[in-house]
Amino acid sequence: MKSVWILPLTLLALRPLSAAAEPGMLERKGDEALASGLWEMAAAHFSTCLSTKELGPADKTRVAIRLAEAWIRQGKTQDALDLLDQSFVSKHPEATFWKGQALASLGRLQDALDLFIPLLGGSATPHFAELVLTTANLQLALGRQDEALATLALLTSDASQPSSSRARLHQIEILLDRQRYEEARRILPPSSGLSPADQALATYLDGQLLLAEQKPEEAAARFQALIDQPRGQSLRTHHLAAAGLARALKARGTPETAVPFLLAFIQDNPDSPLLDPLFEALLDLLPATPVPADPILERISQWITPSEIPATGLIATFDNDAAGAWPGPSSGSLLLAHSLHSRALGLLRCATPSAIAEASSLLQRLRLEFPSHPLADRALLQLALLALTQNQPDRAFGMLDTLRRTTSLPPLKGRAAFLEARAAYDRGDRAQAVTLYQEAADALDGEAARAASLNAAVIRLTETPGSLTIQQNSRPVEPSIAPDVELERALSEPDLAKRRTAIEEFLSTHPEHPRVPEARLAAAECALAGSAPDLAFARSQFEAIGSPDAATSLAPARLALLGLRIADRSGDSAAAIAAARSLLDRFPADPAAAEAMLVLGRNLFETRSYNDARLVLEKLAASDTDPGRAQAAWLLAARSAALVPTSQSQQEALILFDKAIDAKGPVSPLARLEKARLLIDMNRLPEAVSFLSKWFSSLEEKDPLHLPAGLLLGEAVYARGGTDAQSLASAIEVYDKLLVHATDQPAVFNRIQYLRGKTLEQIPDPADPSGKRERQAFIAYYSVLETDAPPAEWHYFELCGFRALALLEKAGRWPAAIACAKKIASFKGPRAAEAATRASQLQLKHMIWED
Repeated sequence: MKSVWILPLTLLALRPLSAAAEPGMLERKGDEALASGLWEMAAAHFSTCLSTKELGPADKTRVAIRLAEAWIRQGKTQDALDLLDQSFVSKHPEATFWKGQALASLGRLQDALDLFIPLLGGSATPHFAELVLTTANLQLALGRQDEALATLALLTSDASQPSSSRARLHQIEILLDRQRYEEARRILPPSSGLSPADQALATYLDGQLLLAEQKPEEAAARFQALIDQPRGQSLRTHHLAAAGLARALKARGTPETAVPFLLAFIQDNPDSPLLDPLFEALLDLLPATPVPADPILERISQWITPSEIPATGLIATFDNDAAGAWPGPSSGSLLLAHSLHSRALGLLRCATPSAIAEASSLLQRLRLEFPSHPLADRALLQLALLALTQNQPDRAFGMLDTLRRTTSLPPLKGRAAFLEARAAYDRGDRAQAVTLYQEAADALDGEAARAASLNAAVIRLTETPGSLTIQQNSRPVEPSIAPDVELERALSEPDLAKRRTAIEEFLSTHPEHPRVPEARLAAAECALAGSAPDLAFARSQFEAIGSPDAATSLAPARLALLGLRIADRSGDSAAAIAAARSLLDRFPADPAAAEAMLVLGRNLFETRSYNDARLVLEKLAASDTDPGRAQAAWLLAARSAALVPTSQSQQEALILFDKAIDAKGPVSPLARLEKARLLIDMNRLPEAVSFLSKWFSSLEEKDPLHLPAGLLLGEAVYARGGTDAQSLASAIEVYDKLLVHATDQPAVFNRIQYLRGKTLEQIPDPADPSGKRERQAFIAYYSVLETDAPPAEWHYFELCGFRALALLEKAGRWPAAIACAKKIASFKGPRAAEAATRASQLQLKHMIWED
């Protein structure tokens, strides 16, 4: 406010002197004032000089340019623009440069760039170094980092330029932000020959690179040196070093040192222009899920003073751009603004209802009390994200739309557009989604812009399958993302074989594309997913992905999971177990961990490590959110327990089988069968019969489980029967019901007839209570031999044949027995020789010869 009131008084005081002063002296005094940063004094001298009549046309133009510069630096931007548009000034070589500076100070960044870009054609342009640095900064402000790097190269390519080193350091800052660490390290200049300020900045950048290279001890030493020796460095470098030191201390494993240091530094520098990176570093020191009483959050709360604006009246709460209607303060404590924002972000991590409510209140207060601060727009974005998580889409998208229309920060505009685009796509409005993704691509930079462009192209592609040409009034696919669109189309193909073919075409066409590792990974996954896995292909793609450095674009857990699947499908249990344990150690919270646990448990089971398998599988089953996988884990855990030869373990296996059954998934029937099998093996026959009877009676004959359940029920009833005729009769009833499945299944017929015959041999004959129903048993056994076709299976076929032969021998029916033995031998099965030998023995013993 001082400059607004002092300037008129200064002009009045100078006029009596200025009237007699020569133009040359006034211009010289104006230049001296500019050099000293006394913009008001410079403007006064140049304005007085310009009003004298002694100035020639060239001198008048030169003084007008200096006056415009003074006004721009003073903040009187519109006055400067009006002056620069006057005909006697507009054609001066510096006029365009200063007009661009004025537009930039008004927030018209693109208009300023449009003026600056044509001036970059030659180093003879006035203020060339300043022009290059300003242009790069504008490009950065608009999120165009690659363009900024190219602009700075205009200075770095010419070492004779006095600002070449500063431009080089600026490039390194951008490369660090882009995580291009090797390139940044390569161009970091040596300290010799740099100015003290640039030496300090180079030391800071070296520390950042060391931190990125996972050398926190060395990085901390660089940052500490800058903290200890502030002389010669800029305030910006000194305060950035504080943030860097805090991060290095955390990376070194001593966050307990970093927290008090950074809190004290912020306390000592509450008006720092670098509070944003300082508070970002402070939030990095917070746990991923802090408690509301965390010491950092508590300390931040001490910097939040009570609000001076009463929360009453018509605008006590607000959404969207209602904050603009409040006649509140436009400036205030920067520390307060950052404290409001940072405590809100920290509380949102707590995720408790009370913490979320307080965070929302803090963000709204930030927007209310600091409406022109950049953090106000970030607060609006956070409020919109919060509304989305609270299932308030209309409120969220209202705020996002406001942010898109009002923010001057392209990254925020782009992110808001991206979120709205995703929502538009989810509700089926593809045209709006494309428009918003395109808007996001224009506002964002780097991978974020690429992702937005790619999403827009993929949506358009789904509307025009097989073509990269786009419908009317929509942009064509940019050539730079056409290969990405091709890959996305391949990855979205639902048919596995076609997907793999399309991915292989992409790899063949674009062997040097950055997404080749991703394509190889997807192709390998396709090869393993089929019913007949192509292990050789999957292994070749996995090996071609190469070193971890070559696969930095891939999720490491996904890559580790592919290696595990290859080992598992190869049947190498030892390798699969080792790979699964490695994945679980490295990525315990990743979704891939669940599959790794299942593979680990199954391979431990297959190698007969039943106790270890059970522990892994029970843990997975109890925690997995995938019901199908959890049920499979319960079943395998039950099998593992059942195979441990102790009564306690088998008893626990029954409980685990019940858990698998209760899960009501696809393996429930299998769990029922295996539980019944275990009950029979444990000789808990009444339980087995009760369990199976209830289940069997609920099954229809056409149910595929009717046969296996019936066979187990028959077995349990038969085993329980002993001399209990009624129980054995019940078994016969079960087997008779199962004969319906034998109509077109000879193997089933053979088995059922064998079981019927064995049961009938134990049941008393109603016609002769002293005997058994051996005649009916013989009929059951011999019926399987009455076929001209080769048997569908040999085991039960020959069991029936030899049992029929035994009954004939028991009855002394020697000719029939000889005929039966020869019939068994005629089928030339595994026991044919045995049957033929028995026939000969019977003939010889009983002297029964063929005519």
